[in-house]
Amino acid sequence: MTIETASSLQRPIKIWTNSLSSLMALLNPKSHHSMVREIQTLLLSHKHNHLRCVGYLGNECAEQLAKEAITKGDPFFLPKPLSYLKSEIRSAALSIWQDNWDNGETGRSTQDIVPRVSSKPVG
Repeated sequence: MTIETASSLQRPIKIWTNSLSSLMALLNPKSHHSMVREIQTLLLSHKHNHLRCVGYLGNECAEQLAKEAITKGDPFFLPKPLSYLKSEIRSAALSIWQDNWDNGETGRSTQDIVPRVSSKPVG
């Protein structure tokens, strides 16, 4: 339904999902699942739509941004630039990761040496 609605706008649309397995199913040309085949047909007939995956750590942030977009009336318009959204997702992912690191039960001796998580390699 989202793809059909987005296609009626006649402009390029990016549909973000947190379901990598769904995207993989859509990439399978031999799928026998009726819903997958229907979505594949829609995507082929509306080539200006693109599906993207946000990844596991960005799930909560992506869901929050999607809810904000829907409550503002236009589910296809996010009033923030892509760079801002990337920054917010990165920040939320690091926050979740840090919380898991602080409250986890494993790696406690390593945490004494590296107390803060980072997306940059530690030397």
